[in-house]
Amino acid sequence: MQKLLFGVLVFVSSVACAQDYKPFTVNLAAGFASPTEKAANNDISKAGFVYSIEPQYRLINNFSVGLRFEQAFVQRPEFIDKVIVFQTKTKSLMSAVVTANYELTTMGKYHPYAGLGVGLYHAEESTQLDTRFGITTSYPLPATNVLGGLARIGVKLGSVNLEGTYNLVSDTQVTINATRLTLAAKNSYFAVKVGFTIGSRISRKKVNAF
Repeated sequence: MQKLLFGVLVFVSSVACAQDYKPFTVNLAAGFASPTEKAANNDISKAGFVYSIEPQYRLINNFSVGLRFEQAFVQRPEFIDKVIVFQTKTKSLMSAVVTANYELTTMGKYHPYAGLGVGLYHAEESTQLDTRFGITTSYPLPATNVLGGLARIGVKLGSVNLEGTYNLVSDTQVTINATRLTLAAKNSYFAVKVGFTIGSRISRKKVNAF
């Protein structure tokens, strides 16, 4: 009987703890993004607006998985052999990334967290023209879906969160046989966002055993 009562108490306690959070949430966030690669000319690489939508599913009290959809309006630099730099023709970088997020603590007002992710990043096409000695060569960077990843740290206060994310994304590049030169676009970027979670934490419910 004592074992049965103990089992019931453990079950009720676990259910009460599970009620601290709704399992399925959606985070909406927006902020500022900047290319990690900088050009000497500030007009070449520029920061811009970024927004994201991330459905998440909480597996346990402090660990969740998600799928982040993001669009970053950054002006990436494009280099020919890291010497000649061009202003990109692309307007944004888009991504769909599977994430894993861990809250360092679930107690108190503030909930610091960290996360990792991996997925696909879409870069639009960008064609550059290089003129030397009266000869113009076209470097057509194709639209590509490249593999990338992210690392994030942030803090939650109720339904609101502040987050910094580093997106490590493969370069887009094209080599022209006639010149044996390569045009490469640097796709990695850093973002700072403020978010709001729909269906977030609900109040803790106390359970009286007797």
